[in-house]
Amino acid sequence: MNKSTSLKTQWIITTTTVTFVIFMLFSLIIIFIVGLIFKDQEGQIARNSSVKSANILKNLGNDFQRPDFSNSMSEGERLMIYGPDGKKLAVFNNESEITYQPDLIPIHNRPVEVNVGEDSYITYTTEINTERFNGFVTIIHPLDTYHRHIQVVVIFASVFGIIALFVSAVISYFFSNQITKPIRRISDQMQQIQRDGFQNRLVMPKGYYETDDMIETFNNMMTQLETSFNQQKQFVEDASHELRTPLQIIQGHLNLIKRWGKNKPEVLEESLDISLSEMNRITTLVEELLLLTKETGVNLRQETEVVDINEEIAGRLKSLANLHQDYKFEYHSPNKGIKLHINRYQFEQLLLIFLDNAIKYDQKNKHIIIRTTKKNKVVQIEIVDHGTGIPPEDIPYIFDRFYRVDKSRSREMGGNGLGLSIARKMIESYNGTVRIESEWEQYTKVIIQFPES
Repeated sequence: MNKSTSLKTQWIITTTTVTFVIFMLFSLIIIFIVGLIFKDQEGQIARNSSVKSANILKNLGNDFQRPDFSNSMSEGERLMIYGPDGKKLAVFNNESEITYQPDLIPIHNRPVEVNVGEDSYITYTTEINTERFNGFVTIIHPLDTYHRHIQVVVIFASVFGIIALFVSAVISYFFSNQITKPIRRISDQMQQIQRDGFQNRLVMPKGYYETDDMIETFNNMMTQLETSFNQQKQFVEDASHELRTPLQIIQGHLNLIKRWGKNKPEVLEESLDISLSEMNRITTLVEELLLLTKETGVNLRQETEVVDINEEIAGRLKSLANLHQDYKFEYHSPNKGIKLHINRYQFEQLLLIFLDNAIKYDQKNKHIIIRTTKKNKVVQIEIVDHGTGIPPEDIPYIFDRFYRVDKSRSREMGGNGLGLSIARKMIESYNGTVRIESEWEQYTKVIIQFPES
């Protein structure tokens, strides 16, 4: 596993580096602009010296001994006078140590930068055409002052850059402490939750939006995990209990067959029938468990078709009426041809689950009513029995796996307590809803709603 990097360290390095790079880029731009300004100033000085010297020659002519060019030149400059043919006529220095004596540079009226070894100069040539003098005047202006100024600017920028680097690092350090402080606290609490169990939650004062959202998301996730864990625990306990009873019955009858059943056909026949019945019970339970397990990762929804639910309900009720001749099945539907896009087999399955429950728990009146309606693009199916009803405290749990209202009669009623869970999951897979209304010892009403296809 690769060693992770501290968020605080990464923040300090990143912010300091970015700040330093931005400052250096800004400094380089400033140095470049200041250098252009300084060089332009040096060029203007060379131009002024050249023009002043040319004006002197215009007035005095070729008598190079008379004029005093020191007043027309800046300190450290060299003046070179050329004839009209470019021949060097005279050289004057103003406290200059320049030894550079170029031939006539044929570029007039603009400064030209020249590099000679480690030295650099700006030359400016002015052409003279008068009665007294014809030729050219060139000023050689050293760039020593320019380089000194640039060095000062670079040193100042470097010192300021180091100071800025230090200041930005210090600011980033303290700011990163404030940024990572809630994260460290969250991490500490998470570790404590890991030790103590996920029934605990993150508790922190309101801070940043991001950390508040993370805390809320984590607490919601822990709530879901706790709920899932409790459901899984309950599911395993209930499944173990449901499987233990039929297995014990089968084991008991196999032992009975082993002891006496070989010589007593009536004992053998009875034990085999009971064992087969319990095996069928186990098979049904396992199939329902697999169906619910499959639902957690795969949608229960299967291939659909257009189904006329009125016809399907009428067909199911006709079959049940033949099977339960002592029951009265009353069917009402003010709408004809109510159709849904649904899997026909699944619709029959969930219909039989609710009708089977209604038959089981209405042993006295034996009167079951089914209604179908369509309103506002919602298809509604109601199944009403007039049996024992459901106590109010049991209604919120009626769709939980293995939950039974009358636990004392659960085995004689049959079933595994998974039918309602399966039916609800099927209904929800088609974006439908199901709810139950009931009054104890009065009635139970199942209300199923599907959005119209």
